[in-house]
Amino acid sequence: MRYLLLVAALLCAPALIAKEVDGKLGESGLRWETGDGSFALSIHTATMFRLTYHDTRAEGNDGDNGRDFTNFTFPGIRTFIHGHLFDRSFQYRLWLVYSWPTGGVRIEDAFFRWAPEPYFNLTVGQMRVPASWEYLVDHENQGLADRAIADEAFSQGWGKGVSVSGRLGLYDTPYDEGLLLWEVGVFNGVIAGEDGAQGRGSIGTNGINVSDQRKTEHFEGGFRNSDWRVNAENFSQLVDAQLMVAGRLEFHPMGEVFRHMVDLDSIDDAAAWFFIVGIAANYMSARVDGFTTFLDNIYFNNDAGASAAPPASGRKRVDAQIFHATADGHFRWIGLSVNWALHMRSVNFSPKGNLKEQNPAADQYLAKAVTDFGATIDVGYFVLANELLIAARFSYVDFDEFKSRQIGTNAEIDGDSFGADSYEYGGGLAYYFHGDNLKLQLDYRYVTQQLPHGTSRSGATSRTVRVSDWRNFQEIRLQLQWIF
Repeated sequence: MRYLLLVAALLCAPALIAKEVDGKLGESGLRWETGDGSFALSIHTATMFRLTYHDTRAEGNDGDNGRDFTNFTFPGIRTFIHGHLFDRSFQYRLWLVYSWPTGGVRIEDAFFRWAPEPYFNLTVGQMRVPASWEYLVDHENQGLADRAIADEAFSQGWGKGVSVSGRLGLYDTPYDEGLLLWEVGVFNGVIAGEDGAQGRGSIGTNGINVSDQRKTEHFEGGFRNSDWRVNAENFSQLVDAQLMVAGRLEFHPMGEVFRHMVDLDSIDDAAAWFFIVGIAANYMSARVDGFTTFLDNIYFNNDAGASAAPPASGRKRVDAQIFHATADGHFRWIGLSVNWALHMRSVNFSPKGNLKEQNPAADQYLAKAVTDFGATIDVGYFVLANELLIAARFSYVDFDEFKSRQIGTNAEIDGDSFGADSYEYGGGLAYYFHGDNLKLQLDYRYVTQQLPHGTSRSGATSRTVRVSDWRNFQEIRLQLQWIF
């Protein structure tokens, strides 16, 4: 709380000294604004309190059966500070997240925006990389308790950089105007995981042993951007001269569809229907070899047992070119909401420096390129207008398979991948007591996962027909959200 008060004091100081300021208590949070409108500061805090029942079922001799739990937790406590300075074209936004178990305050959004015209907005700082609609929607504006597994696997997170965005009114419609929205930017390209794995389990003679349950279920890590930490201004594996370019384009032909996953406060008119179509893409390359990790085993433990010493500069000798694209659509009509999204990511590996001399391209058990896919469809409907929502979801992630080698033994493995193929089925109810400011959500989801690699039926780990283990889990979640 002392950090929050300090930030608020620093932001308010120029206006408090120079002008008379009015304070107001709104539907959520506090707002201060000068009489002439040249300065504004709004503060609100969003809190989520959740009861989760989690049940795990898995194949294999040991598997993960019995790793069940029931607990209360705070999945999110966020303080949102935003407003404008000098005039409404100079905007700022700061989003602080109280994180644990490490404690402290995590910074998510922290940017300054100059918006002199609707068609030109210049933003500098840390912001969400323009990618999927679902990730750009604030977590507090979801219909179900969490985002879909496909968005978890392919989201680009936060990035530090510079972006240009804007909107262009195209024509008038009966209720609004047709809009074209865009954003393009350049950001740090910080790979989320050194070896590109999204929760892979380790292989053993008795099957797959999941070492980190959360990473396997939530696709933490992988070949995607993750730049919310404060990195030092010096060369490292995370800061290696690589940048990412990203862009998103949205067409709102019937009028603007606001960034929300459900049709809250809809127009009660059968003729008032809205939809959008969006596309987004981003590209970055990152030098990797994942020293002592999965990729290190692939690229430095080949048949000949050769090993290329790391370069003196520390710059890695495998270049991963990562391209991600998303297409999504969203329909709204008298409380009905339909959201769909398609994801594609390709990763190509190129040896650099002395590694080329070992001719890794000749080894069929080295990953050369992978292409992963994902899709989601969400449907929601307000049975009682703006009060009782019923929603359903289907989402899946399909990771490309390739040949690799087992860490430690160097055994050749077929059917490996950087993550678990997953299918999510779910649905739930939400009661909105006071919009998103106070709502109660109850949902259920069932997720089945085919783990990246396995053993043969005889227990052998190489040169046999692969049998991948299945790992399933189900959750019931009851979540209360209040914003104040």
